[in-house]
Amino acid sequence: MEFLLLWFFNQDVFDSGLRYKTAASCFSNAQNVGMELREVGLNPPTFTCIPIAKGKDLKIYRPGSNSRFPF
Repeated sequence: MEFLLLWFFNQDVFDSGLRYKTAASCFSNAQNVGMELREVGLNPPTFTCIPIAKGKDLKIYRPGSNSRFPF
């Protein structure tokens, strides 16, 4: 089992591609990245660390927009 770091920007979810052996190492790395972003004046995104089987990919499914316009 590995832990995958996911970043959230508004309603979008991004797979960081970063995998960790423990949840603690995943969380602490995300916290450190957040502190570095704050030091340069940027607001860090929210994040979560989720367990995932080794060698497996994460598939994120999002509901489509009901708008007739593509923007």
